[in-house]
Amino acid sequence: MQRQSSFNDETQGCLYLVPTPIGNLEDITLRAKRILMEVDYIAAEDTRTSGILLEKIGVHNRMLSFHKYNSKQRAPELIALMKEGKKIAEISDAGMPVISDPGFILVQECIKNDIAVIPLPGPSAFATALIASGFDAQPFIYYGFLSRKATEQIAFFNKMATFTGTSIFYEAPHRLLKTLTNLQKVVGENREIVCARELTKIHEEFIRGSIGEITNYFAENAPRGEFVILLSPAKEEETISIDQMLVEVNQAVASGMSNKDAIKNIAKKYNISKNELYDKYHQK
Repeated sequence: MQRQSSFNDETQGCLYLVPTPIGNLEDITLRAKRILMEVDYIAAEDTRTSGILLEKIGVHNRMLSFHKYNSKQRAPELIALMKEGKKIAEISDAGMPVISDPGFILVQECIKNDIAVIPLPGPSAFATALIASGFDAQPFIYYGFLSRKATEQIAFFNKMATFTGTSIFYEAPHRLLKTLTNLQKVVGENREIVCARELTKIHEEFIRGSIGEITNYFAENAPRGEFVILLSPAKEEETISIDQMLVEVNQAVASGMSNKDAIKNIAKKYNISKNELYDKYHQK
C-alpha cells in the first residue's frame, strides 16, 4: 500500500503530467502554463513538435526527449534527476500524457521510487469527441489506435459488437476506409457511429450516421486528418449469443424459410455479419 500527498513537501522532486492543446492553443490552462515555465525540465514525446507548441504559448524551458523508443533508457535518468530534487513535466505531442504515449512507464517508475506524480486536467481527443457524439458517455471503453492487421481488428470489433457502452478508437486517414469496412463486416451496416476529426481546430467536423452510410461516404470522399471513431452502444437484444441466434435461424428454417434468407434476416436483426453467422450455422 502507498499513500501519496502531492503537495506535502514542494522541495522534493516530482513528476507533473501536463496536458497540452490538441489543436486550439487557447485550451492551455493557466496552471499548465505556469507549471511548464517553473519546472526544471520538460520531458517531451517529440521535442521538435513540442518546441513549436511551447514557443507559441510563451514557454521557454529545457526539454528532454522521452518517447517509446528511448523510454526504458531515459526513465532511470529522469528518476535520478527527480531524486536530486528536480521537478519534471511530462507532455505528449498533444493532449493528455500517458494516453497513447509512453508516459505510463515513467509514472510506474516514479511510484516504485516513491516520487510524487501530479496530474493536471486538460484536453483529450477521445473525451472531447465523446461528449459531442450524442452517445451515452457512461459507460465507455477507449482502445486507442487499433492494430493494422485485419484479423486483429476483427477480434477487437467482436468485443465491441456486444458492449452496451460506447466504444472509442483512433484511426489514421489512409487506413480509415479499410477499418470501417472491417467494422461493418462484424457489427453490420446499420449500427450508428460518429467519426470526429480536426477537433478544436478550424476544420473540426463530426460525421454521424450508420456504418454503411459513413463507409460509403468515405469511399467517395478521401478522409483527411486523424479520426476519433465512436461506436454506439449495443442494444440489449444485440448481446444475444451466437448459439441463441442459431436457434432463431433453425426456427425460421423450420417454418419454411430458406437457410440463406433465415441467416440473412437474423444477421440483420442483430447487426452482425451474415458471413459469420453462415459459417457458425454450417459448423453446427
